[in-house]
Amino acid sequence: MSYNFIPFSPNQPTYSGMFAGRLQEISRIDEILFHVKQGNPTNIIITGERGIGKSSLLLVTNYFSKGLLSWKDTTHNFLTIQLSIDTDMTIEQFVVKIKNELDRELNKINVIKDGFKRIWDFAQRLEMIGCGLKEKKQNNISAYDSLCYSLSDTLKMLTTNSKAKEIGLEKEKDGIVLLIDEADNANKNMKLGVFIKNLTEYLVKEGNNKFLFLLSGLPKIIDVLRESHESSLRLFDIFGLNQLTQKETTYIINKGVEEFNQKNNLVMKITDEAYEYFFEYSEGYPHFIQQIAYSTFQIDNDLSINKDDVKKGMFNKSGALEKIGDRYYKGIYFNKINVESYREILKIMSKKWNLWITKEEIKKQFSGKESVLNNGIKALRDRNIILSKKGSYGVYRLQWKSFAFWLKYYTRK
Repeated sequence: MSYNFIPFSPNQPTYSGMFAGRLQEISRIDEILFHVKQGNPTNIIITGERGIGKSSLLLVTNYFSKGLLSWKDTTHNFLTIQLSIDTDMTIEQFVVKIKNELDRELNKINVIKDGFKRIWDFAQRLEMIGCGLKEKKQNNISAYDSLCYSLSDTLKMLTTNSKAKEIGLEKEKDGIVLLIDEADNANKNMKLGVFIKNLTEYLVKEGNNKFLFLLSGLPKIIDVLRESHESSLRLFDIFGLNQLTQKETTYIINKGVEEFNQKNNLVMKITDEAYEYFFEYSEGYPHFIQQIAYSTFQIDNDLSINKDDVKKGMFNKSGALEKIGDRYYKGIYFNKINVESYREILKIMSKKWNLWITKEEIKKQFSGKESVLNNGIKALRDRNIILSKKGSYGVYRLQWKSFAFWLKYYTRK
C-alpha cells in the first residue's frame, strides 16, 4: 500500500510555510529585538488558550532571533535558548537548565567554552549539591549573585567583538534571548517574577542589558507573575493571541495543498464550501486547523475535498474531533472537573453549542439545587471553561464549539 505525504502537522509547532497571521506580533518582536541589541529591552509575554498558536509563534521567534528567518530586510544574530518550566521546578533547577541550554547552543557553533565553564562553575555546584540560591554561599557570594555575575560576564563575552573572537566566534552576538515555554507552570516557591525583576535590574546596573525574556503560557501566567512580584509585569509587553480569520485559515489550507501537490506530484482540489467548513470546525485555532486538515486529507480518496470530506475528517472514528478531545478536552472534563453536577452544566450548555445561554435556561434543565448550580457556574468560570457575556449578568457560553461537539459525541451515557 502506498501513502501520500500529508503536509499538515497537528503534533508539532509550525514556523514557516503554513504559519499564518501574527504579523503585528512579529513586527513588534522585530522592533523589540532591535532595542535589545541597543541594551534597552522590553520583555515579552505570549499568552492565549491551548491550540491558539503560542508554541508556533515561539518557534518563529527562536528562528527569527537566530537569523535563520528574516523579517522584511532584518536579520538578527542573537544567541537564543529555549526551555520549558515544570510545575515542580525549583529556581535552582531553572538556573542549571539555563546554563545547560547555553552550553548546548555554544556547542552548536563550536565556541571554545573554557572561559564560559569557569564563569558558570557555580551552576555545576548547584547541580551536584542542590543548594538554595539564597542560602548557600561560596566565598561570601550567594549563588543568586553568582548567577547575575555569570550572565553579565557571558553577555560581555558574546557581545564584545574582541572577546567574541577570542572564544571562536566570527562575529559578536546581538545579545541573548531566553524563550520560556509553559511559564504558567511556575510554582509560587519558584518566584519567577522576582527572579526576572532582580536579574533585569542587575544587568541594567551593569550597563549590559542585551538580554530578553520571552515567556509563553496560558492566561494564568499573568497571575503567576503578579503574585510573585506585582511590578514584574511592568517589564513586559503582553501579546494576547486570538483565533485566526477565515482568510488566514484558507491561506493555511492552500499552502498545505501546494505542498501536497508538489511532494506527491498530484493535483488536489478543494471546494469553496470545504474551506468554510475548515474554518467553522476549527474556529480559527491553528492547532485545530492542522488536525482537521490532516484528518481530512487522510480519508480523501479522489483528490477532491468537499464539505462531506471535511465532516468525515472531523467526526469519523479516530478523526480530528476525537484526537483534539484526547489532547484538550479529556483533561478538562475528567481532571479539572471532579464534581458530576458541574459536568451536567456543561452537557446542558453543549445543547446550544457555544452560543450564549442564560442561567435561567440552564436551571430549568439542571437536576440539582440552585446553590449547587451557582457553585458550578463559578467554578467553571474561574477555570476558563465557560465564558461570561460582558455587560450581561447570568449569560454564559462554552469557550469552544468543538468542545460542545466533543461533549455530545464522547460523553454520552
